[in-house]
Amino acid sequence: MNSNYKIIALDLQNATLENLNHWFLTTDFITAEATKDYLRYRVKDEENTIHLIYIINDFLFGTTSKEDYPLIDIPEYLINDIVEYCIPIQLSEIESYRSLIIDWIFNTDTTKSKTAFEIKTFQKYTVDFDEMIFPHFISCVTCIDVEELGFNLKEFFQPLNQKFKAIHTEFKKYYPSTQYLHEVKLTKIYILEKYILGYSFRLENEPYEHFFYNIHLESLLHQIIPFQFDDKAKLTLDSILEKINRVGIENLTKEEQEFLNKQK
Repeated sequence: MNSNYKIIALDLQNATLENLNHWFLTTDFITAEATKDYLRYRVKDEENTIHLIYIINDFLFGTTSKEDYPLIDIPEYLINDIVEYCIPIQLSEIESYRSLIIDWIFNTDTTKSKTAFEIKTFQKYTVDFDEMIFPHFISCVTCIDVEELGFNLKEFFQPLNQKFKAIHTEFKKYYPSTQYLHEVKLTKIYILEKYILGYSFRLENEPYEHFFYNIHLESLLHQIIPFQFDDKAKLTLDSILEKINRVGIENLTKEEQEFLNKQK
């Protein structure tokens, strides 16, 4: 797996196949052909509703639609694999980072590139990557067991906001007669690149852990400057030859044919 992964955002509002393919040829942010083909499919779709796509390690893990901007849709099915495959790092293994982690827990709207990168080296998994369903994504996630810190739900978020109220609602649904603000404990945090991706909580004496995405994740990801495709792609011999190899010379535009003829 790529150890130098980085979250990127693509703005597809004004993308064309020509601009997109030129970007593929002149950058190495995306190397998987399946990912490239999916993006080409989206750009060709006249009814495409996606505005922004977030990618890490060739994996498309989040999208923002034109109608729901700035909300970011991250698939819920990723949670099961994150929880199943990531072996939590114990605080005793990374004792020197304890104070930094505590600070990050109470400031989840911040990023910590250096800390995240160094802690990532301690992450282990229950199976090899080739046995995972989403290895390109899971291999980028770090999990830390922080239950021994003893933080409860009430301490974790100040002040309240709408997303935190949704977490309250879930615990009310599961445990309606419980003083859950005091008895629900923070158990784990999950890191993706330099961001806290999410966290899990568990009610005392209950086995089930409830995972929630970081309530600040959307605002953090929107700080990423997206690649845009507003400008007309500059024609090059390499880009035209790559297009011929991919779709045939008969699919060249008139402008591309004229450019090719001038090179002879």
